[in-house]
Amino acid sequence: MDKCEEIRGDLDEGLSRLREFVEEEVAPETEKHTAIFLREVSEKLTEAAGWLEKRREARQNSSTKVGA
Repeated sequence: MDKCEEIRGDLDEGLSRLREFVEEEVAPETEKHTAIFLREVSEKLTEAAGWLEKRREARQNSSTKVGA
């Protein structure tokens, strides 16, 4: 067997093992951590939206009292 073919075969095998590792080990953990992160961000955005709504209501109430 030619040395280049042997090296190519070794590289192909190594890449296949790497791809399998990423698909079976890395991707599921990454997806798990990403889902947790997105839920935390979602909670923070909900809190921020509530804060903005209260602030807007306070402004509307104060402008209504001034105009009255």
